[in-house]
Amino acid sequence: MRVVWLIVLAAVVGVQLAGHDTRVQIVGGAALAVAAAGWLGWAAARTSGNRPATFAALVGLGAAGAVLALWSGAAIAFLVVAAIAAASSAALPGAIATTAVGPAVLAVLVLADGRTAGLALGGAAAALAGLVGGIGRRHAQEQQLRSTQLAVAREVHDLLAHTLAAVVVQLEAADAVLADGGDPAKLRGILQRSRGLVREGIEETRAAVGALRDEPVQLVARLDELVAGERVDLRIEGEPRPLAPKPGLALFRAAQEALTNARKHAPGAPLTMVLEFRADDVVLRVDNGAATSAPTALPSGFGLQGMRERLELAGGRLDVGATASGWRVEARVPA
Repeated sequence: MRVVWLIVLAAVVGVQLAGHDTRVQIVGGAALAVAAAGWLGWAAARTSGNRPATFAALVGLGAAGAVLALWSGAAIAFLVVAAIAAASSAALPGAIATTAVGPAVLAVLVLADGRTAGLALGGAAAALAGLVGGIGRRHAQEQQLRSTQLAVAREVHDLLAHTLAAVVVQLEAADAVLADGGDPAKLRGILQRSRGLVREGIEETRAAVGALRDEPVQLVARLDELVAGERVDLRIEGEPRPLAPKPGLALFRAAQEALTNARKHAPGAPLTMVLEFRADDVVLRVDNGAATSAPTALPSGFGLQGMRERLELAGGRLDVGATASGWRVEARVPA
């Protein structure tokens, strides 16, 4: 896309230069070549991470644009491009210094050629606008990057918490079997279940990547896989439908976290999971009864906090609390 814009701009500037005398055409042609080289050189240097070459290319682009602006109004665009590129390539002080080269050269040329100050002021204003726009664009990109990093961090936490908690249960079962004399058949079954849990974790990672790529979430199928082999009564109410990635994944992670918490804090308790598709939202309720054995972990609150943050980012909410028979987790998202 950069090459296309360069070709179009160079063509417009070239047409405007053609209306001047031979001297202007020669000088302008050389400046146009420098501007093109600076534009393309900046893209290449930035990709390779060569900072000195990046700044040199932008300085050449701005200076060449200033020369061309004496005879072509369209050449002011080169100053704007240099400013936007500087804002995306350097911290603010370096971006300002690099952006200032083009307007400074233009101001000197305007004074030397006896032109009115309006041209220099116009070039400076255009470069400033490009710098402000570039800073805004860079800020938006950084915000998006931070948002993506947080999303990945949540995925890693939820996936590891769920998978490792399930594997811990299997290891404890294996330890109990060994304490009773080590029945090979039982141990083999536990190892197979543990291997299946690890395989599910790998598949979940792939599914999470798919969700981050904006693929719809088939929540019913995901929940069926989640509770397979578990003592969980899963019920679906309403007409199932695919959900958008953010709310769909938020509900699935809520189901995972609720299941993980029940394993840790209420082992052996009966579990009921209800997914209700309503007209304006989708609600997930997970109820567990009283524990039949001692909890395997102390509550930390981090899982619930992450669950709540994820749901709020999807426009939903989380309600948790004690019931007459145990504990309830209720998550809802608009859909």
